[in-house]
Amino acid sequence: MMSERDLGGVRTAPTYRTLFARSEFTAVFSARVLSDWGDQLARVAMAALVLHRSGSALFAASVFAVSFLPQVFGQALLGPIADRLPRRTLLVVCDLLRAALVGALVVAVVAGGPLAVLLAVVFAIELVGSPFFAASQALLVEIFDDRPQYLRASNLLQVSVQLNQMLGVVIGGVVVAALGPDRALLLDAGTFLLSAVLLGFWVSSRPAAAQGGVPGVRELGRDVRQGLAHLRGDLRMRSMAGLAWLMLLAMVAPEAVALPLARDHGAGTRVGALLLASVPAGIALGVAVVGRWTPRQQVDRMFPMAALLPLPLLAMALDPPWPVAAVLFALAGACQAFLVPLMGTFTLLAPEQLRGRLNGVAGAGFSLISALSFVAVGALADLTTSALAVAIAAGATLAMVAVMSPRWPARELDEAAAVVYG
Repeated sequence: MMSERDLGGVRTAPTYRTLFARSEFTAVFSARVLSDWGDQLARVAMAALVLHRSGSALFAASVFAVSFLPQVFGQALLGPIADRLPRRTLLVVCDLLRAALVGALVVAVVAGGPLAVLLAVVFAIELVGSPFFAASQALLVEIFDDRPQYLRASNLLQVSVQLNQMLGVVIGGVVVAALGPDRALLLDAGTFLLSAVLLGFWVSSRPAAAQGGVPGVRELGRDVRQGLAHLRGDLRMRSMAGLAWLMLLAMVAPEAVALPLARDHGAGTRVGALLLASVPAGIALGVAVVGRWTPRQQVDRMFPMAALLPLPLLAMALDPPWPVAAVLFALAGACQAFLVPLMGTFTLLAPEQLRGRLNGVAGAGFSLISALSFVAVGALADLTTSALAVAIAAGATLAMVAVMSPRWPARELDEAAAVVYG
């Protein structure tokens, strides 16, 4: 099934109907949407619970930090498992284990367990799910042999994930306010179970990309070192990973302060959820626009889009009303669409037998810096104001972009895009 057709000598892009003609993609698409929606619902529930108990923006931001922190270790150390085990099997096991752990989290919330215990369970949930990202990225490449079709599918998946994250935080705010965090978390467990069913029944089983089976501790360490060595030695992949990491301070700032910002403006959880939702809404719009560009245009415009991302957030220094802040967050979110061609191209440039561990290493760095950024912005919000913390984060990111600009390998990436996308 070709991703492009010749109509009178004119090349046409793959259609969404063509993508969904593959039942495997439909299953992966639906499972990812369910899983991400549930994740956002759970994060809103936990952040609202922590903010209510502690009254601290730093502690509320720590919920998001804890949700990223285990991925630092899990993706780096467990990412190679995505190469050594069949990827569909790994995805299903991760979903089932996370559903069980979310059930345990519900019990802890109902029992009025201390915040430390709740955060520990959140840590365990994210740790178990760490290989999920690496395996799902690699599986999408296996489903679509044609590279432009793969990039189109990746674009569509990102649009849908962002839209459903937006729905997740909006509905999450309403559900938490109306029913409480325990019932909101039960919905999260249900999304993991349904995701496991979809993946188990509609995605074909494929052999592992690399031999060896479940690795021991020594083998995992060797695999991680091999992935790091490859990343250091490849200028294109190293630069793309570095750009994604560098932008995180500005990218996470709106999420880190959304609930405290709503509180500062005399609003409640529902407004905080709307502020959280404005970021994925902007991302969805940005990804929809990027999806209309050719693959090579997407790659060529990655760095300019990233450089524009912090600019709207600088206006937060004026402490605008929350509806204006939501618009600024959405504009910055639209520029986050640079991650779509970045992630797709990064995965395609990785050798098949290293694809899982390279995505794991890159994802571990992404998660570590995300966690640190959430804590840093939360601390800034406690020391200054929520709005000013966002502006400071944006200014610092813009300065780092200026330093990186002369070192960006635009020519090498354009040549790589010409090879992998045609």
